[in-house]
Amino acid sequence: MKKVKFRKSLATNIIVIFMVFNILSIVLFTYYVTIKEESKSTEYAKKSMQEIVDEKSELIAITFDRIKTQVGLLGIWTEKLLQDETISQDLSTEYVLRKDGTIVRKRDESVSITAQSNIMVPKTTVKTAELMKEINLTEELDEAFAQILEKEDVTWAYIATKDNLLRCSPYRKLQDDFTSDHSQIKDIFYTMANEENNPQRKPVWTPPYTDYLGTGWTMTCSQPVYDANDQLYGVICLDLAIDNIKEKYFEGFSLGESGKVYWLDHEGNILYHTDFSRVKADQGQVYEKNIFTEGRMSSERVNALKAALDEDSGIEVFGEDHSQKMMVHSQVPGTDSALIIEIDMKEYKTTNEFDLKKAGILIVIDLFLAAVFGLLLYDKFSRPMKDLVNSANRISKGDYSSIQAKQEDCEDTYYEISQLNQAFMAMNDSIESYTETLLDKNRQINTILDTIEGTLMIVDIDGMIKIQSKVSSGITQENITRAIAQVNEQKQYFTEQLIVDGEVYKNVYYPIMKETGLVDQVVISSECITKSILLEKEMQQLEKMAGVGQLSAAIVHELKNVLALIKGAAYILDLLDEKKTGAKEIATIMKAVEEAENVITTLLDFSRRDSSGSEMIHIGTLVNQILLLSKKETIGKNIDVRLDVDVSCYIYSSGREALKVILQNIIINAIQAVSCDGWIEISCHEIDSRVLIRIRDNGGGIRIEPKERVFEPFMTTKERGTGIGLWITKRLVDSLEGEIAVTEPTNGETEFVISIPKNRSE
Repeated sequence: MKKVKFRKSLATNIIVIFMVFNILSIVLFTYYVTIKEESKSTEYAKKSMQEIVDEKSELIAITFDRIKTQVGLLGIWTEKLLQDETISQDLSTEYVLRKDGTIVRKRDESVSITAQSNIMVPKTTVKTAELMKEINLTEELDEAFAQILEKEDVTWAYIATKDNLLRCSPYRKLQDDFTSDHSQIKDIFYTMANEENNPQRKPVWTPPYTDYLGTGWTMTCSQPVYDANDQLYGVICLDLAIDNIKEKYFEGFSLGESGKVYWLDHEGNILYHTDFSRVKADQGQVYEKNIFTEGRMSSERVNALKAALDEDSGIEVFGEDHSQKMMVHSQVPGTDSALIIEIDMKEYKTTNEFDLKKAGILIVIDLFLAAVFGLLLYDKFSRPMKDLVNSANRISKGDYSSIQAKQEDCEDTYYEISQLNQAFMAMNDSIESYTETLLDKNRQINTILDTIEGTLMIVDIDGMIKIQSKVSSGITQENITRAIAQVNEQKQYFTEQLIVDGEVYKNVYYPIMKETGLVDQVVISSECITKSILLEKEMQQLEKMAGVGQLSAAIVHELKNVLALIKGAAYILDLLDEKKTGAKEIATIMKAVEEAENVITTLLDFSRRDSSGSEMIHIGTLVNQILLLSKKETIGKNIDVRLDVDVSCYIYSSGREALKVILQNIIINAIQAVSCDGWIEISCHEIDSRVLIRIRDNGGGIRIEPKERVFEPFMTTKERGTGIGLWITKRLVDSLEGEIAVTEPTNGETEFVISIPKNRSE
């Protein structure tokens, strides 16, 4: 063997090339990942901020909606109190008339301030008995006020009446906050809810205004209250402090150094703004600032704000002062307002901007090196390998003629390729004989697979089919993927039943294990067992019918003997009664015996087994027999059974038992589906040499779409149903060369239509 030259080692050269190329690739990939991370961080910041804004908007909307609901309930409660004629006009000693002419309530230190309210009646209000009753009536709201203050984000709960009575909770010395002649009905929380400004009489929200009780900027939800004469009695109010909204929803998450929060209505009026949150104003003064008129703004900012107010939610990016700004906005549902958060984009970027010039240089260098490496590999690797590929192709096509490589060609190439070429020469002869052996084995396996009635399949761990005897609807790619996952987990075989296109398949999955204990391949066996299941269920049904028939025959035999004795006794009584004084009673007994004999005859006829050959089967008789056996259920539900059966409807067939099961399954289903006082219509007529049977009920319809799926196995809407009754019915109809269909003529009705040949070839 010749000495291996290091410079001609293919492995060494490929390793060197691989290392150089990968070092360059790593550099480029690192730079690319850095740029992508910057982009991802920005996108993550946008997504995170949008989620935060959406969440805050939803929380504000929930708060507003809850307060709106509570104030509406308070209004309903107050209007109910107004109908109470037992309210006293006598005031308790808690209420005092002060020297300045106002009426207030003394503090009860035994209860909390939220459990007690205070009142303020200005000196200008006439102190009438009706006013005293009004004070006592509004005191009934104290408990409701206390519950709302405890559960909701409400600072003050109060009612202001048309007589200028103000009752406010929690307790506060209102005389320190209001002048003795202050008129509540002129305040914004009252005027916005009165009949002039709120003819719809719905809860309304005021714009922000300075609270009279020192809370600061406040928004009030006001509900008008009308008395029995449809006159405005007063206004129920719940106050929501802007500072509470700020503390609960606008603080606690990072906005960066330049971040701002806007809460605006759709006209641009400010409900809250970071820059204007500390503006001072007089008591009752309305906050009347508009974002578009407060200070100078760039056109880009104006356009971004307008877009934020018009759209449901999203992100607006605009440039201002040599920096890029981002407005994340979301509509606050049910409030005609939008929440906007503004941040500076540079505060969320982690790296500098992408340098296109540097990237271009790196890409050019990479392409140049790739071209050099490509030429080198082509000259020293691709051309010599081409000869080997051609040889391999000839082998793959079954050409096992001797491969003669020119020695001089091998000398001028790498050592490994020379050795590989010689190995091909040695392998060629062994492959030819081995292939023949494999072909023989393959023919044997295919013969074995063809003899298997079901489907046998072998798949690898990736779900690729290696061997398959025949196509089976019971094996899908989804089944294979799921089975591989389960076999990998359990490391043992398992069995399952599937329903595909109305057929039942039994699939068994066997794992083929490696020495390491891992699953290498899976053997799948699939067999259609629909006929087996059908045969089993049919046999159960027929055995059940046979058992009923035997029991019925035994009972009927005994009953017939008893009826014969009764009939004979009645006959003797008639002979002995010469004066015929009991003739009417004897006739009644004879008639009852005859009716019992008819019932017994019907039961015997229904219970008898099929004859060995074809016979004339009267459909009307079978229907009457089934209805007779089901009479207890129809009477118990008071079901109106309407029959329209042509007496000439016969079928010449050997399928009496099949017809029994078909009619019994559908009629019993109808009886079970129909509610009390419902109806069932059964008709049977001959049309064009076929017998057409219709069974219709008003049992609420079938909640399965499409309706034809009711004939699939195991399809049921009953809590304890098996789902095979109609499946068996469909199979039996098919066995009689007939057809069955289900329709829903009107809402809540179901109709089964069965068509069977009058004369069936056996």
